[in-house]
Amino acid sequence: MIRACLFDMGKVLVEFSHDQMLRQMAEVCGCTGEELRAYLMDSGRLLQYERGVIDEAELHHLLETQFECPIDAVALQRAASDIFTEKTEMIPLLEELRELGLRLVLLSNTSRAHFEFIRARFSFLDYFDACVLSYEVRALKPEPEIYRAAVQAAGEPPAHCFFTDDIAENVQAARACGLQAEQFFNRDQLLLVLRRLQLPLRTGL
Repeated sequence: MIRACLFDMGKVLVEFSHDQMLRQMAEVCGCTGEELRAYLMDSGRLLQYERGVIDEAELHHLLETQFECPIDAVALQRAASDIFTEKTEMIPLLEELRELGLRLVLLSNTSRAHFEFIRARFSFLDYFDACVLSYEVRALKPEPEIYRAAVQAAGEPPAHCFFTDDIAENVQAARACGLQAEQFFNRDQLLLVLRRLQLPLRTGL
């Protein structure tokens, strides 16, 4: 029996675009999107940032050093974070899962800046009992440590936890940790999965 539902955030509860982020940040940094992609993403620095190894102040300093120009820290954070759109079609499902008495846990690879931007603007986080965030636990999906932290936050054995994520590798890692898990494609597909798990959902009918 499913007693807790664990949700990825990006592409499941919010839409976002790394390309948009790179374009906006490049304008602030005085470089090209391709240069910024190489420095941040291809190098693994963005993952270090989401792991919490690099914080906002250090990232700002690294970018100023790399591109040899002063960078407005507030403008940089806004450019990096103003890339999200709430998937409002997911709200009724979250509401109903709460009504059924399930514990809801957010499990996300994210940064402090992104999470705080989302929390200030969107309502879906109000439905969650706990948020397990990569920069806080210093681990990234698909590493086992972050799933163990999520199961602990759920307060249920792994076999009673269901997890969904748009990335297949993260789903496979969750299964390896004993969770029930399925890849997310869209809300209607997720509803079918949850009904197969014997959750009596009205949403979407």
